[in-house]
Amino acid sequence: MSGFDAPVKAALWLCGLTLLGVAPALAGALERTEPGHQAPPQPGSSLPIAPPIVQYALPSQWMTIRSKEDWRKAGKFEKELSKDCAALRFNEIEPMRFRAYYKGEVLGVAFGHGLNLHDPGKKADRKKIYLFRNGDSTGCTVQSLDNQDPRVNPAGSQAGTPAAGGFKKY
Repeated sequence: MSGFDAPVKAALWLCGLTLLGVAPALAGALERTEPGHQAPPQPGSSLPIAPPIVQYALPSQWMTIRSKEDWRKAGKFEKELSKDCAALRFNEIEPMRFRAYYKGEVLGVAFGHGLNLHDPGKKADRKKIYLFRNGDSTGCTVQSLDNQDPRVNPAGSQAGTPAAGGFKKY
């Protein structure tokens, strides 16, 4: 045995002793919080509703229409487009990205000029706004409204344009 083997063996033996001393310390670091750290909810109390678990952040959502009337009176029912919606040939790109609120009912919104609208058959009218009820199911219904924006529909209401004096000065 050479003189070099003894220091190597001594170093390995010292490292082994050191690792044996570190193992219990590491085991304590991996433990969870102590039992009873958080008290269980009281019986009969309502628990808060947790947000949905998703892999990516939800997109922002905009309320575009708010009305106190019933959604059935909002526009014209589109029978053929409703059939296409049920067959996924005419629907929203991102469901509920734009929303319409009608007397307790929330509907998805897409615009005929293409914003948030999946329309491979090119059946949409540029001057319309489409409301989708149950847009992600086979029971989808589509209603259409005239778009009052003068940039899209020149025949729409001109009262909201600055040239017609539709905006208030403060």
